[in-house]
Amino acid sequence: MSKLTTRELTLCSLMAALTYIGSFISLPLGLVPFTLQTLFVLLTGLILRKRAAFLAQSLHLFLILIFKGFQSFLSPSFGFVIGFIVGAYLMAWFLESRSFTLKTAIGAMLIGSSIFYLFGLPYMIFIVRGYMDLTMSNSLILKTGFLLFIPGDIIKAGFAFLIASRLQPFVRRLPN
Repeated sequence: MSKLTTRELTLCSLMAALTYIGSFISLPLGLVPFTLQTLFVLLTGLILRKRAAFLAQSLHLFLILIFKGFQSFLSPSFGFVIGFIVGAYLMAWFLESRSFTLKTAIGAMLIGSSIFYLFGLPYMIFIVRGYMDLTMSNSLILKTGFLLFIPGDIIKAGFAFLIASRLQPFVRRLPN
């Protein structure tokens, strides 16, 4: 296993910080707010290698725990943060053996976004019903935790692709 370069460590830190800052750019939409975190997680998966993407989003998790505290585990949106780690890793893994094109980027972003929701929605159900003791139907949770966010996720994915396509030649070709 190769060591991470100084450049990769710098990019990991930058993407973790941007993802964390993205959580403060927020629009309340019920139990889970609309934030720019997803934009930066998608960007992480599109421009970093799998190990660096995993570390960047793990560092994001640690930033949350350090600055927002361990009560963050009790937030309905915390499952998405766990999904960000796995999703960014799988996106980067998917892209490592493929050339960066619109088609492969869309495939990677669909994989990543699916993972975000695969982790986020069950965790949201667990917290809402188990910890908060709210009675919400599965369809209401699906609407407020998934369907409401699809248009914004598509827009963020478009921006992530545009930014990544501009950065891709520089990020992949810079000397170590």
